[in-house]
Amino acid sequence: MVSKAFFTGSKYLVEVNDGRHDHLRYNGERFLEALSVAGQKVVRLPFATDEAKRRYLKTLVGLNESYVAARAYEDDSKGKYLKHDENAEQLFRVQTAERLSDRVDELHAVFSAHDALVESAVERAERSEGKPGPGRVRTILLACTDRAISGGWYPTVESYYHSLSPGELVAEDRERRKQRIKGTEDSRGIEELLGKPHFERLGERDLRRIRDINRESPGSDARVWKQILERYSWYYGRDRPTAQASPS
Repeated sequence: MVSKAFFTGSKYLVEVNDGRHDHLRYNGERFLEALSVAGQKVVRLPFATDEAKRRYLKTLVGLNESYVAARAYEDDSKGKYLKHDENAEQLFRVQTAERLSDRVDELHAVFSAHDALVESAVERAERSEGKPGPGRVRTILLACTDRAISGGWYPTVESYYHSLSPGELVAEDRERRKQRIKGTEDSRGIEELLGKPHFERLGERDLRRIRDINRESPGSDARVWKQILERYSWYYGRDRPTAQASPS
């Protein structure tokens, strides 16, 4: 696990920016600020550190590692349309689809850790006559998970989306990104690959949970669920082709 300083708010943390998101640095390590803030809230919850807390913090560390890996992948993919090498281009699409598929498992891990922590925290709050009460505990943890999704998980998905552009002319970027997502006559796109049994993509339940956390969190609402519907519809696997509306 990364240094505890990121979760205790050490005065030695230094704020930096990678051109897209704020980070905190400490002894050569860097951690997304949104995830650090979420972790600090969890650490400060008024009950003894237990397995549920450790599991949640471990999930935040995993989100941070995934984001760093996604940015490295994005940097490495710049300029690599590979249109003259069909095999290499198809391999790139498969690898990108695999990474996007892994993000679904990662989202489920966040939800699972969140649910376990809420259950543990609420149970302890109900046994205690002090504050915060069960309702307040739920609100605090919703804010943590909202930050984890909008500030850690979603930026990773976004980075892989940026990887689908070769970083050349804007007009070419849009067309080439479209080809990589939708495919061509002789090459499968990521949308088709994500429809294969061995890949996963977001389902209605996933989007519904993201929406509920966005809406119920007292923090800033990044409306991640809506951005996925509007910008990443190919990543959202609808159960029925006619289901065009947002999940209820």
